[in-house]
Amino acid sequence: MKPAKLMRHLTTKHPEFKDRTKDFFWRKGEDYMRQKTRMVSLATTSEKAQKASYLVAQRITKSKKPHTIGQDLILPAAIEMCEVMLGREAANKLKPVPLSNDTVRRRIEEMSADIQSQLLDRLRSCEQFSIQLDESTDISSAAQLIVLVRYPWEGNILEDFLFCKEVPGRTTGEEIFKLLDAFMTEAGLYWEKCVAVCTDGAAAMTGRKSGVTARIKSANPRIITTHCMLHRQALASKDMGPDLNSVLNAAVTAVNFVKSRALQSRLFGQLCRDMDAGHDALLYHSEVRWLSRGKVLQRVFELRKEMAEFMKEGKPEIAHFFTDPESVAKLAYLTDIFNTLNSLNLSTQGGHTSILEVSDKIAAFMKKTDLWRRRILDGITDMFSQLTEFLNTNNLSVATVKDVIASHLASLNEHFSSYFSDVNTEAWDWVRDPFASAATGNHLTGKAEEQLLELSSDRTQRVRFQQVSHASSSFSLSELLVTDR
Repeated sequence: MKPAKLMRHLTTKHPEFKDRTKDFFWRKGEDYMRQKTRMVSLATTSEKAQKASYLVAQRITKSKKPHTIGQDLILPAAIEMCEVMLGREAANKLKPVPLSNDTVRRRIEEMSADIQSQLLDRLRSCEQFSIQLDESTDISSAAQLIVLVRYPWEGNILEDFLFCKEVPGRTTGEEIFKLLDAFMTEAGLYWEKCVAVCTDGAAAMTGRKSGVTARIKSANPRIITTHCMLHRQALASKDMGPDLNSVLNAAVTAVNFVKSRALQSRLFGQLCRDMDAGHDALLYHSEVRWLSRGKVLQRVFELRKEMAEFMKEGKPEIAHFFTDPESVAKLAYLTDIFNTLNSLNLSTQGGHTSILEVSDKIAAFMKKTDLWRRRILDGITDMFSQLTEFLNTNNLSVATVKDVIASHLASLNEHFSSYFSDVNTEAWDWVRDPFASAATGNHLTGKAEEQLLELSSDRTQRVRFQQVSHASSSFSLSELLVTDR
């Protein structure tokens, strides 16, 4: 910006302006700034269009649709509907809404970053929180670590998705903990505030020396580590005797035979429609989808006649399975028991579910299995609806399958007792009802027990406790519990 160089530039590049006065150049500068302001105003999207863009991007994300659907389908359709219903002037107001592929992606990233920022601010401000870990492999063979968090906020206990990150290299306890600890450090969270960790039963998670829980305990020795209750149910119900296992394998083999080829599926569907069946397709069984076993068996049992007819030519040995009364009776029992297990699994899911409610349902199920075993040995099958209907329809005696069923129920009860042997919530009955006469704080510190006594003596709080839900009313009680532990 030396004056000599500026003068040389003016005389060589713009000789027509070399004799102009200084006021001329000031006016040129002002005109330039006004043009710049007009260009910015023309290129800037209105606030309403920006808000509409974010709302549409949010819907695209929730529906799991491609980002291009906004510009290719949603916006043109919205413009056409407005033009028909409201007129061309209203339709023209929608045209400036930015919904390109890159714009939708950017909107999603901004909303995601904002949500995570709000969540981290809450976790930094609250006194304690708990996390749940799950490591799984996606369809691209990449190991993903998913972390959920539960924390108290404004009188409620909330559950949120914390993060999902790819685990580089081996999925060992060391690598998983490094990834988790790096996120905690970057987010400004401290292990001292984490009061509980829930994982599955994998060795990388629960190993005593090098597992994730062991490394977390080295950072916070007072932390509570638990094995996921849903995962325990899946493991406890997985094993069964050879008689019932052969029935399950035969059903899965039949499903694979029909579903493995498109032609087989079409022919089977046509056969089902010709025989006026309630369904025209089978369901796949997947080990990682715990509810699929009961759903697959239910569908196979409903289409057993169609399966027997379809298997006569391709798989005659499987066709014999569907015509053998004893095998079908075992299939009916498996359908009933796995439907019951599915109902148990679903009943222990959902928001605000705690170990107190889950342990009660598990204990009730274990008592039921013992009751069912005694009744089946007495020849009573009314607790298994589809087995009872099949036996009555075919005039069969329960004696043909009662020993197998009784053995499986005893084994099921034994496995549940083994997997849930460490679950004892009787000591925490005061959390359910702190106003009961037997409520004590045997596991509490002196300060926490004083707070419990003060709370249990408050008659106004007793009335309020009876009027609100357990999830909202147990916040302060759960806080006492996790603080002491």
